[in-house]
Amino acid sequence: LSVSFCHWLEMSVCDDLWNAAEKTGVLDATEKHPFLMQMLSGSLPIPTFKHYVVQDAMYLTEFASCLRMLGKRAPTPELKDRFEDFAEGAEEAEMALHRGYFDSWGIAPVIGGGDKASEGMKVDKTPTTLLYTSYMTSIVATRPFYEGVTALLPCFWVYQWVGDIMLKKREAMKAKGEYDAEGNKVYDKWIDMYGGEEFEKEVKDYKQIIEDAAKGVEEEGREKMREHMKRGCVMEYMFWDQSLKDEKFQFNIF
Repeated sequence: LSVSFCHWLEMSVCDDLWNAAEKTGVLDATEKHPFLMQMLSGSLPIPTFKHYVVQDAMYLTEFASCLRMLGKRAPTPELKDRFEDFAEGAEEAEMALHRGYFDSWGIAPVIGGGDKASEGMKVDKTPTTLLYTSYMTSIVATRPFYEGVTALLPCFWVYQWVGDIMLKKREAMKAKGEYDAEGNKVYDKWIDMYGGEEFEKEVKDYKQIIEDAAKGVEEEGREKMREHMKRGCVMEYMFWDQSLKDEKFQFNIF
């Protein structure tokens, strides 16, 4: 057996998925993404961040729905409950961060039209948000369980990874006296959320679900998992990119 093949045999499923995404170059590009770097420097314009937070709120609604769909297909009652915990985490902890931003900006986004449209600011998904949410929903709804859980992994793992990187960079900047703590209050909350130990634990638990779900999966299935991981990481990059471009549909349907 070759050394590279033996190394592959020793690699965890999640490490194999990360390695596949890394080879595309998207993770290196994500680490240096201007949106994230401007958050650290405090130079990211608030309207750009507002665009992102509104879109992310819509994404999280769909993400929680996908987690519940996976929970219905989970092989054990304990795992069903864990997926409900994940869904509640997205709806409560992460959305609490978003609602805090909305309150500070004095806005009340309402997704799409409908009866409540007059109560707040009507918003629509951008093409990128619609692409990402539609993709993950289709995989969760129509593909095997192990593919469905993998389709949601990039959202968990990339955010935890980016949050950790930004947390370390922030501390290094503070040590050099280069960090504007007062000017970065808006973005510190985001960094603290995704770079924190609690979110890291959630991601660790989710990765173990991936490891368990992949047991007995043949190479063809493993390749589909890699495909979902790579595509998801690319769409995570696109998600930040869209806000820098103030992306929107050409015509407003609401």
